[in-house]
Amino acid sequence: MATNRGVAYLGPGEVDVQSIDFPKLELAEQKRKCEHGVILKVVCTNICGSDQHMVRGRTTAQPGLILGHEITGEVIEVGRDVEFIKKGDLVSVPFNIACVRCRNCKERKTGICLSATRPGRARRTAMSTWAGGSAGRPST
Repeated sequence: MATNRGVAYLGPGEVDVQSIDFPKLELAEQKRKCEHGVILKVVCTNICGSDQHMVRGRTTAQPGLILGHEITGEVIEVGRDVEFIKKGDLVSVPFNIACVRCRNCKERKTGICLSATRPGRARRTAMSTWAGGSAGRPST
């Protein structure tokens, strides 16, 4: 049986590879499907400075947070409202978070999204609850 594992932040100076749930295409806090999202099968991930800042205790992070972003992965599930990506695509995920709905995002200028107004959200600190990409989904 396939398992999913991720690199979990436990506290300053401490991480561990742990078994984690497979992702679901849903907005957990609203208990509904995330129609503007995708799920990736991670091919590779990067260790970014923001992860290092958390591990070194320089920024806030909740224990249990799955680290990693700037990932490359294969799209395995796509929400109804996704316009530019399809199942099977190989994509790279940048550090920034964008709404994909504003004028700039529609013009594929997601680095200057008009709606993602809180800098640092991609760092998954206390400003965000997004899980990171240092996880793998092995083939079954």
